[in-house]
Order: sequence, then C-alpha cells, then structure tokens
Amino acid sequence: MRAIEGERLETPAGGWSSPKVIDWPATATAIATLAIPLDGLTITAPQPEMLSQKNVEAVTGIPARVFLDTIRAPGFPLLIMKLGKLRLVQREAFVAYLRALASEPASRRTAEADERTRVAAVLASAGLEPVPCARTGRASAPPAGASRARLPPK
Repeated sequence: MRAIEGERLETPAGGWSSPKVIDWPATATAIATLAIPLDGLTITAPQPEMLSQKNVEAVTGIPARVFLDTIRAPGFPLLIMKLGKLRLVQREAFVAYLRALASEPASRRTAEADERTRVAAVLASAGLEPVPCARTGRASAPPAGASRARLPPK
C-alpha cells in the first residue's frame, strides 16, 4: 500500500487488479511511542494563586520570616486571609506591592523628611525645638557617665 498526496491506494482482496483510489480520512490519528530521557524534560507547575509562609520562599525568594514581618507591619495594604496559623495573600497583588516598594525608595525618604519637618513645626508652635541625638547603633543608649559593671573578685 502507498500513500499519494492525501489519497490511499487499496488493492482489492480478490486478486491482482488495478488498485482503487479512496479518500484519506480527514481525522487520521498517528500513535507513536517516544523515548525521552528524564534529564531532557522540564516540568513546570503553574504559580500558586495564594502565597503563605510555606510557599513564599519557593515562589518569590523571600524567607518566611520576612514575609510574615511584612504582612504584619502596620499599614500593609493587602487583604490577609487567616487559615489556622497560615497567612494567605494573593500572589499577584503581593508581587505588585513589592515592585511598588522597590520603585519608590526616594519618595519614602521624602516622606520621612516631611514627617521631621511637621514634627519641627509642631515643636516650634509650642516654643520648643528638636534636639538631635546621636545614633549609637544600640536599642537604647546607656546614661551619660555610666560604666560597665564588674563582678567583685573572689
């Protein structure tokens, strides 16, 4: 049997006569077995719709602790769904929020400067002035003149 341009030649069962031409089926299906090595395949699952502390690092690269601190911060604008101890946030909205934070660091500095200006204005209206304090890098600075205590020798 030979195939010629979408037609099939068929020999009748009764003997050696000229072959008949019949139309090739329009919905022909070919079945084949392929051998593909496993290292040649890449299987990707769709991104999850919701982020939680369980999957946030795999999806965004942000550690779970940073994720939880971010969503617990005052003024976090997104809806947080609580399911037991899980905290769920929509993935697309969270990524958009992170992009917005990354693109506006200068405006955040401007907002901090505006806040200092407003505080100075309030103090000035009360007849006071702000006193700059040196940053020590500690949570609280020791009082002036304080020294470290030592245990008495035995």
